[in-house]
Amino acid sequence: MTDDLHPDAVPRPTVRVLLLDGADRLLLFRGFSETGDPFWFPAGGAVEPGETPDEAAVRELVEETGWERPVLGPHIGDRRHVVGWDGTVWDVRERWYLARVDTLEVDTSGYTAAEVAADQQWRWWTPAGLGASPDRLVPADLAGLVASILRDGPPPVPLTLGI
Repeated sequence: MTDDLHPDAVPRPTVRVLLLDGADRLLLFRGFSETGDPFWFPAGGAVEPGETPDEAAVRELVEETGWERPVLGPHIGDRRHVVGWDGTVWDVRERWYLARVDTLEVDTSGYTAAEVAADQQWRWWTPAGLGASPDRLVPADLAGLVASILRDGPPPVPLTLGI
């Protein structure tokens, strides 16, 4: 990808984690676009200064799920998109990981102030539920990505993920 997606966009290194439980359910969070449209997306967030993407992914899992000692799986893909949010245009550069946990009672007490203010909700999705959902999933081909990982395992090289 080129660096000219949007010349005024602020680069935002970010991580996302496809967290699957022992029943092959995927944990997703609900957010809202600036126009108020809901969408569902995997755990993750910004890479903080001085942090590696791996460190950020582990930190985000702890903050967003309460999982005390996350075990990060492989880097499965990369995604880049430009989004306007709160008056800023961001060039979001995501590194995606896979992680597995047998069971997890999600604890959101580690949410950031922005996550609390957004009344962010979470839900475990079955593969069938992902494929049949009329809700917007991020990325749009998320159901296919999860189905592929469950069928074939993680990709041998990181994929370029769509919007």
